[in-house]
Amino acid sequence: MKKNPSEAEPGEDRDEGFSLSAPVIMELIEAVHEKGASFRFKAKGYSMTPAIRSNDVITVSPLNDMMPRRGDVLAFRHPERPQMLVHRVLHAMARKYFIKGDNCPEADGWIPAENILGLITKVERQGKARFWPNRSAPSFGSNYYLLFYPLWPPVRRVLVKAWRRLRQASKPGK
Repeated sequence: MKKNPSEAEPGEDRDEGFSLSAPVIMELIEAVHEKGASFRFKAKGYSMTPAIRSNDVITVSPLNDMMPRRGDVLAFRHPERPQMLVHRVLHAMARKYFIKGDNCPEADGWIPAENILGLITKVERQGKARFWPNRSAPSFGSNYYLLFYPLWPPVRRVLVKAWRRLRQASKPGK
């Protein structure tokens, strides 16, 4: 049975914070963005692994006048479900974006611009900022990162298969 966080032993991990429903988070993001500020929250789920993992803290910034482009990671309202998702843009066309999670077999489909809540501009894992291209303040190489990152998952799968075969072949007795 899971303990109440206030009953945790000294030195034990406590699950701090509280969980909000997707509609509440979406409303909060919109309210914060109206003030021109960014919104931070803890990611849940594995649809963006390895780029974003469960419990990473992500920052959603307002788009302002930026148009999302291929490689950007967006927070958006799913048009068919009352759900907020954080996934990557694979194609952009006429204010619609074809979006898919890095670790998802199926795409979310074409998402209209009015469903976009913001652009992911920072990812923190275990208290440390990870390299994340920020289009509002681009760093050297971030454009190349955004351009080629969508190619990484299939390349990674091929490399993992090759590594497993190599390890299997190098085992004694084979």
